[in-house]
Amino acid sequence: MKRIFFIILLASVSIIMWAQNNKSTQQSASHIVPVDTTNKAILRQLIEIHILQEAERAERDSIRKLYYNNASQHNTDSAAVPSNEYGAMLRVADNTSFNGRAKVAWWVAILALIVSAISMIYAKITYDAQKKTEINTKKAEENTKKAEENTKRVSQDAQRKLLNELLRHLYRNYVITYTMRTKMKDISYKGYPSEEHFEKLKIPMENIHLDVFYGEDEKFQLMHVLYLNLRNYNEEVDVALKHIIDPNLKRRTKDEDFDTLEFKVSYLTGRIIDTISKVWGDSPQFKNEMREAMQLSLAGGTNATDNIDVPKSEKFTKLGLDALKNTKYKLLYSEDELKTVCEIFNNDVHEERKKNARGAWKVRMIKY
Repeated sequence: MKRIFFIILLASVSIIMWAQNNKSTQQSASHIVPVDTTNKAILRQLIEIHILQEAERAERDSIRKLYYNNASQHNTDSAAVPSNEYGAMLRVADNTSFNGRAKVAWWVAILALIVSAISMIYAKITYDAQKKTEINTKKAEENTKKAEENTKRVSQDAQRKLLNELLRHLYRNYVITYTMRTKMKDISYKGYPSEEHFEKLKIPMENIHLDVFYGEDEKFQLMHVLYLNLRNYNEEVDVALKHIIDPNLKRRTKDEDFDTLEFKVSYLTGRIIDTISKVWGDSPQFKNEMREAMQLSLAGGTNATDNIDVPKSEKFTKLGLDALKNTKYKLLYSEDELKTVCEIFNNDVHEERKKNARGAWKVRMIKY
């Protein structure tokens, strides 16, 4: 449009100038009028401007076309780029486009590096977790293997004999508990037995092997209940110790603790006898095994060798036969046999109130 407008404008100016010249010629043929050099100068300048604009437009079109081709292909021959200022501008534009793509490539590389680092961290975490799982699995397998080995070493018959040993242990607990109570009375509860005596009352829980009953649910349940009862007894021993050594607690509270410990000896004896009967069967053989285990304590006066008698060691309240009849020992002994058991029991208490061969009290008392 600009080009057409410029041609029309140029033509109009030429027509006007021609008309003016022709009119002047007709008015006076003999009179010569000088040419207006000003109009010719303007026309010449307009023509020069037009030519310059046309050249600039053509060069801009060439540069624009070359720029777009270079942006899409980036394979333009350097010889085809003009050497003037527009060519320089084109090269700057091309370099700028290249630098922009380089920046994009750089950020893509950084992003890839970050992703790679995250992947490595995740892989390390996964590896550590797998390694830990393998270690735990190996430990579990080792524990299972140990349990299987223990099962092979401890049979159900061996477990029954260990329970028989607990019957003997509980009888000795009865003797020591009763002895501590009598010695507390001797000093009017103004002291307490040494803590070691309470510790010795506790049941060794490692003597209960529940694993040998895996796969036999009924037997396992019976043994598990017994296990809990024995464990509870150990806790009651700890509570009694805290109460008895406390000088601020009343005598009544301490007597109640002794009552509990003595009752639990009878109760646990009955639980062991009942468990053996249900797990292994109520046979005379098993009853004789229990009586033989008890006999180790009843026969010969356990811990009576070389004990040193002391004044008033024999003076204490003896356990009555009626009290012994109310215990679970009646499950193992007849009434006549219980009389002998009662005599042996009181004699064992007497021995525990003495000093040992080294001259130390067998049941040592500590005064407040």
